[in-house]
Parts: sequence; C-alpha cells; structure tokens
Amino acid sequence: MAYYYRKLLCEKASRLLEQNLQIPLSALSFSFQKDIRAAELHIPLKCFGQKLTEETVQRISCLQEDRAWKHISLHAKAGKLQLSLHQDKLVENVLRVPEQQDSTTSPKGSQTIVVEFSSPNIAKPFHAGHLRSTIIGNFIANVNEFLGQRVVRLNYLGDWGTQFGYLALGVRLKGLSPVEIQQNPILCLYEAYVHAHDCASNDPKIHETAMDIFSQMEKGSMEELQQWNDYRSYTVNELEALYRRLGVRFSTYEWESQYAMGKIAEVLEILRDKGGLQEQSDQRKVVHLSKGRTVPLVKSDGTGMYLLRDIAALLDRQKRYAFQRSLYVVENGQNDHFSALREIAHSILNLPYAQSIEHIKFGRVHGMSTRQGKVVFLKEILHEAQLLVQEKQIESPNTKKSAVDNPEVWDILGTSAVIINDLKQRRMKDYDFDWSKVLRMEGDSGIKLQYTHCRLASLLRSSQTTHDLGCTECDGRLLVEPEACDLICQIANFEPVCSQAQELSEACIVVNYLFRLCKSVNLALKTLPIKHEQNAQKRFQRIVLFSRAQTVLRTGMELLGLRPLEEM
Repeated sequence: MAYYYRKLLCEKASRLLEQNLQIPLSALSFSFQKDIRAAELHIPLKCFGQKLTEETVQRISCLQEDRAWKHISLHAKAGKLQLSLHQDKLVENVLRVPEQQDSTTSPKGSQTIVVEFSSPNIAKPFHAGHLRSTIIGNFIANVNEFLGQRVVRLNYLGDWGTQFGYLALGVRLKGLSPVEIQQNPILCLYEAYVHAHDCASNDPKIHETAMDIFSQMEKGSMEELQQWNDYRSYTVNELEALYRRLGVRFSTYEWESQYAMGKIAEVLEILRDKGGLQEQSDQRKVVHLSKGRTVPLVKSDGTGMYLLRDIAALLDRQKRYAFQRSLYVVENGQNDHFSALREIAHSILNLPYAQSIEHIKFGRVHGMSTRQGKVVFLKEILHEAQLLVQEKQIESPNTKKSAVDNPEVWDILGTSAVIINDLKQRRMKDYDFDWSKVLRMEGDSGIKLQYTHCRLASLLRSSQTTHDLGCTECDGRLLVEPEACDLICQIANFEPVCSQAQELSEACIVVNYLFRLCKSVNLALKTLPIKHEQNAQKRFQRIVLFSRAQTVLRTGMELLGLRPLEEM
C-alpha cells in the first residue's frame, strides 16, 4: 500500500535533489477530500532534508511514472507536500492482497530487539501495573515484528530474594499441601507469604527463620530448591492461562535466579577492574554515578541487589541475542533504576550497546477493582468483565443465538474491552478505571471493534463468490463513491500508522486509527450495498473493498492482542 508511494517519491526526489532521500513510512498520510472528490497524500516538507522550491516541486510533479499522481503542490505554511492521487492506481495498490505486492514492501535494515515485559513476581498478585506492562509490551513486540524486525519476547520473572524465604515459611505455618496450592496457586501462595510477614511483625525470630531458608536456597539446599521449583511451576502454569486470554505470547521465560550471587562474580570482577566498584565500611558494594548518586549493588550481608542482576542479564542477553535494542516495559516509578543501568553500562563498563537500553515507561491505573470496590487479581477483573458482557449480550435483541450461551465469546468481549480501555490511553498517562466506560457497547471501545469485525465477517459470508479475491483486477472506476474513497484512504493509512506507533511505542495511535477505520466501514456499509446492487462488477469490487477492510481491522486488532470474533 503506502510502500509503493514512498519508494516512487524517494526515487524521484533523490534524483532531482541529488541526495539519497529516505522518507519514513510514518510520514505518509492519505485522505479523501470530499469537496473536490480527490484522494490526497500529504508528506511533511522536513522529510526532504532541505527547503523545496516551487521550481523543484514542478519538476517532481512532471514525472508521471505509473500514473501515481496527477499533480504535486507545496503548502509552505502547513509545512507539507500534497500529492493529488490517481484513483485507479490508488485502488490497485490498496486493494490487492499483500502477497501480490512486490519485494519493495519488505523493510530494510531489520534489527534484533529484546523486549522485556510483564515480568511479575512468582506468587504475587498480577496487578494493574503488570497488566499495563503485559499488553503494552505485547503490542510493541507485535508491531515491530509486523514491520519486519526480529523480536525476542522476554518474560523476566522475579523468583529470588528473602521474600521466598517468607513464602516457604508461610506454606509451612499454614500447613498447605501441594494439592491445595495447585487449586489456586498465585492466591494461595500470596496468602502464605502475607501470613508469614504478619507473623514476623510480632516475632523477630520469624524473620530470622525466613532469612535462613533463603540462605539455604542460595547455598543449594535441595529440599528448599525443590519446593521453590514447584512454586515456580504452579505459578507459570496459571500465568500462561492468563496470557492466552490477553493474546500474549513469549519467546522465553527467564528468571532472576539465573543471576544469583554464585553466577555474577564475573560481573563484580569486571566492575572492580574498571574501577567502578567500591566497598563501604558496612561491607556494602556500591558504584558512584553522576549528580552525586551512590547506588548499592551488594548488600552488607553479601546478597546482590536487583540492579546487579539486571547488569548481569544485560551482558548475558547481548551474548545470546546480539541485540541492537533492549527495551524494558516497566512503569514510570522505575525510571531511576533504568537510568542507573544505562549509566553503568555506558560510563563504567563502556559497552558499545549502552545507548540501546530503553526504558518504555507508562503511567498508573487507579481504582482497578470489582463493582463492589474490592481490589482483586487481574483474572478476577477479567471474570467480572465476562459476567457483565454476558448480562449485556443476553439483554440485547441483536445478539446471535450461537453467541448467547457461549462463555468463550463473553470472555473474548470482556477481555477486549479491558485491553482497549487501557491501550487507548496515552502510555505515560495515569487514568482511572471505570466500569461504565470499559464495557460501553456504543462509542469507542473494544466491543465496538469486535462488533464491526463481526459485521464485516457476516457480510462476506453471505456474499460468497466463486472468484478468487486474491487474483482480482481492482477497478477504481467502480469505486468512486465518497464513502468508498474515504475507506480506501483509511486502509492505505494502516502501515504508516503502525510505523508511527512503532517509533513512539504508543499503542493508542493504532487504537484510534481502528476507531476511525470502523467509522469509515460503517458509513460505507450504509451506502455501498452488495446484495441489492444490480451491477455484478460493481458488486464484486465492493466485496473486495470490504474484504480488505476486514483484513486490516483483524490485523490491527491482533497487533493489540485481541482475538477477533466472527460472530457475536
């Protein structure tokens, strides 16, 4: 779609301006101007690397290869180049299926990107912060893969530290059996941890016992490590069920325990050799950073800090993945941690890839609870959403019979509503969780996206044709209605929008685009009938148009982690 115009314009402008121009895909914007009934392509002037003159623009506009555009005009005040496009060529490029497009659509200079996201602690509640990290990280991984990058999706789980001494002790104090734990692992283990912590507040010996248990783990006690392995296994099994509901997948699970003290002596030695590690009078080991900051890496009892394990993990991942970018999708409150990690990598270790460390920050969610106000695990929020959707579906006269009694449909709709309610916010924005906004059936919501996709799927099922849509000759002369032209321009914007979202790591750019696409689809459905259209060729071109719109809508929903429904 958009790649064709970018390639053609880059080639022409590069020859005329005698420089190698690489216009970013994200700079392209297609729109249909109803007043003059013309499709236009807008590109910011800054993409051309120098001030364009009217004479240069005229020379570009005279190059009419492939009937791509009618004319080009310069809008200096708006800071953009405006191309009036030929309808036939636009329709041909937008409506043909991606497999038919040539190799120019393949992005060049692909990179390996490690995206660390979700990363909950074993046996701790999967809370709103984990939800945001999970679905934002999943989108970032998806959109980079879609645009041709190699992505390592990494879930780095917290499974080490004194807290696991408390966890093991809490299980003993409560007398929990493996069978009881497996019935509801995360809740059961979390309550055991809280119980031990409460006991320790009244009895200092409890804290000493918990410390001793973790010390035994670090020394390799088989009994303690076997229990710890069991708790990890129970937790991961439950997490994977939750990730499936959220449309999330990982390349690998990794663990803090991979970088326990016994495995990071080499990192400490490197830091010492570089002159960056200093030992304090209380036996702590620290590094001194800019602005007078002193950051501890090793506690006085000899155990390592989280930052030290992150340094070891960074070095290890570079060896294994040879990444060009390392992204950490973690809430804004951890900014100092990742600033320290980047500074140690750059100023002390002199790592050539230090600048590739990126902290993808996000704001907080306030008030995520059930309707009764009870703060709960995320899976209970999703269950609540499922029940509320079920109520609305049963009450709605438009619900299909097959969907009325289908818990999977309710679950997908409820989960879609929760995901889109989050991803439509700007990433750095704090927001309040409001059930009335999350589950609205009208307006911009995850349910609206699902409804529009189902509507297109139903239309295409009822309009079955023996023609192969992939081999169709697209005819712009049969798609001249304003609603058809507007939808074609919306479809053409898909890759540029994805590229913008990739550059800014902002899922809301794609979410808002899909809302605009749905609006355009629904307007077109009202004015471009298929069943009652007498002209067979025109009817078939409309089928192709709606089929392409469904493909783009489905792809966009999947990038966001949604599971598109065919019927609801």
